[in-house]
Amino acid sequence: MARFPEIIAAVAARSTVDAALLVHMDFREQPRRWWTGFGPLDAAGEEWIGMGSLIDITGLESAVGMAAPATTFTLSGVDPEIVSLARNASDRVKGRRVRVFMQFFAAGPEPRWKPLDRPISIWSGVMDQMRYSGDGPTSRTVTLTAESLWTNRNRPPFGRYTNGDQQARHPGDRGLEEVAGLVNKTIRWVD
Repeated sequence: MARFPEIIAAVAARSTVDAALLVHMDFREQPRRWWTGFGPLDAAGEEWIGMGSLIDITGLESAVGMAAPATTFTLSGVDPEIVSLARNASDRVKGRRVRVFMQFFAAGPEPRWKPLDRPISIWSGVMDQMRYSGDGPTSRTVTLTAESLWTNRNRPPFGRYTNGDQQARHPGDRGLEEVAGLVNKTIRWVD
C-alpha cells in the first residue's frame, strides 16, 4: 500500500503539486500553529494560522557528522500576545518541543490550498531562547532559537553523577547531594 496515495495520484495524473511548511510550537499553555501561506488552513484536523512572508526559518537542516546546527525562527509583525510570550519566555518556551512539517497541496483553481494526505514531519527540535524587538508601536519581531533532537547525542546515556543531574532526572532524590564533597577526599582506614 502506498504511503502517500493522494500525492502519488496527483503526480501520476501529471497535476502540479504545491507545498508549504507548517510549524507547530508547543508553548506551555498556548501552543501555536503557523504555516507559510496566507489565511487560515485546516490540515490534519488542526487550524494553522497563515503567516505568509512574515515567518522566516534559517538553519533547517539535518545533522551531519558531529554537528547539530541550531535553527532560528523569526516572526515579523506579531501581535502583542506573542511579544508577551517572548517576555516571559523562560518558563513557557525553554525545553518545549517545536516541529516543522511539509504539507503538499493540490494545485488547482478552487480550492487553491486543498491538502493532500497528512503533513510530513521533516524536523523536530527543542526551543531554547526567545527574543523580541520592536520598532514603534506596531512593528514587532520575535526570534526563537531551537536545537535539533541530535544536540545531546554525544552525552553519556546516564549523564554525570552529580546532584544537579540527579535532581533533573528525579526531583527530590538526595542520593548524590554529598558527591561534590568527596572529590580529592582522602579516606583513612583504621587497621
